[in-house]
Amino acid sequence: MRGTLIRLGLAATGLVYVAMGVVSARVAFLGARNREQGVPGALRFLLEQPYGPYVLGAVVAGLIGVALVHGVEAATGRRGVAARVGLAVNAIGYAALAWTSARLLFHLGRGGGASERESIAWLLGVPGGAVALEVVGAAVIAGGAWEAYQGIRGSWSAGRRLPRRLGRILSAVARFGLVARGLVLAALGYFLIRAAEEADPARARTLGGVLRSFSRTALGPGFVGVVALGLAAYGMQLWALALLKRRV
Repeated sequence: MRGTLIRLGLAATGLVYVAMGVVSARVAFLGARNREQGVPGALRFLLEQPYGPYVLGAVVAGLIGVALVHGVEAATGRRGVAARVGLAVNAIGYAALAWTSARLLFHLGRGGGASERESIAWLLGVPGGAVALEVVGAAVIAGGAWEAYQGIRGSWSAGRRLPRRLGRILSAVARFGLVARGLVLAALGYFLIRAAEEADPARARTLGGVLRSFSRTALGPGFVGVVALGLAAYGMQLWALALLKRRV
């Protein structure tokens, strides 16, 4: 049962990342208008597809399932402290994504960046909140750097269980996705630190905000398009992990 919930959660998260990549690539390469980027844009894109409500409902169910598994393992597992903290963080992340998806599915409001900025504003108003936000930002940067390093080093070992040619293809896709997601995570952490240092919640960015910030650099929309394709590749990696009965 636990393995099934993990695989369903990986498949659901992968679908969100693939949709995010498609939406952002369309904006970058084709100049699509009136499109949100990041998680809200990906979820809205899924909802607009044939049988969209059913697809998004399945995504919500998968995310809730994996959040429950990670939460229970963090609370009752026999792993070390660091592993249990990681599981708890994963549980919160999956639960937050499930809540965002459910809000859109049941028309409970847009949520997204506004609610995140409100949370950051509350944290900055708490004694020691700015320091805590800087620590979170540094941790997110470290996590992004580690994922990018894994992608560059080529340490996606799951492909070794497959036929050589297929394993190489999936390994290349996974490495591309890890580097792209690592870059985005590092940028997210950077903006969190800026928000803490300047005591300005508006400095924080969502995934979509990071992509928009990338487009304003000298690298321009082309770079955003490449990163968007990388996020879609990361989603495909999660699908592969689900099929191979692996977990993250």
